[in-house]
Amino acid sequence: MIKENILVSHNQIIIRSIPFDEDIQKWDEESLEKGIIWNKNYVVLDPLVDDSFGCWFLIDKKEELLPSETSIRSAIIPFEITNETDFSINTVSESVKLYKDPAITIEEEQSKGIYFPLNTLQSYRFEEGSYCMLFEICMGKPTDEIEEDEVYYRFIFKKEARPVFKVLKDDPYGWDTHFSL
Repeated sequence: MIKENILVSHNQIIIRSIPFDEDIQKWDEESLEKGIIWNKNYVVLDPLVDDSFGCWFLIDKKEELLPSETSIRSAIIPFEITNETDFSINTVSESVKLYKDPAITIEEEQSKGIYFPLNTLQSYRFEEGSYCMLFEICMGKPTDEIEEDEVYYRFIFKKEARPVFKVLKDDPYGWDTHFSL
C-alpha cells in the first residue's frame, strides 16, 4: 500500500490520467451539489472537510474492493488510465505521481510537494485501461503509528472492463445508494 501524508486545500482532490486541465475541474451548480466532477480520466472530488489540512492518502491496487469499516463516504467510481505517465492523485498544493520516473531526484521533488512512491515501491505498476476506484473518506487511525482518530482517504484500484459507479454507503452529506452520476 502507498501511504502519503498530503495537504488538502481548496475543497478538492483530483485523480487524473491526462495533463492538468483547469477547464475540466471547474465546478458548476450541479457538480457542487453532487460533490464530484466526473470524466472517465479526470475526477474531482469534494473532500468534505473545509479549510486546509494534512491527512493520509492510502492508495492500493487489489483484486477485491472491500469498504473500510471506518468510512464516512464510500463509492466505486469508474476511472480510466489513458496515459500512464499522467496518472496521479492531486490536491492544489501536492501530487502523488503513480508512475515510475527514474529521471527525477526524489528529495528535490518532495521539497516541491511532488511524491513518486513507485520509484521505491517495485511491486506496483498501474497499466493503462479501465478501473473501478474505491474512493473512501474515513475517520479513524490511518496507520498503526497514528494514536488519534483523524480524517483520511482511501483510493483502491481494481482493473475492470466495464466499471460502474455505485455508492456503497449512505452518508449524511448527500450520497446514498440511489445517487448516480
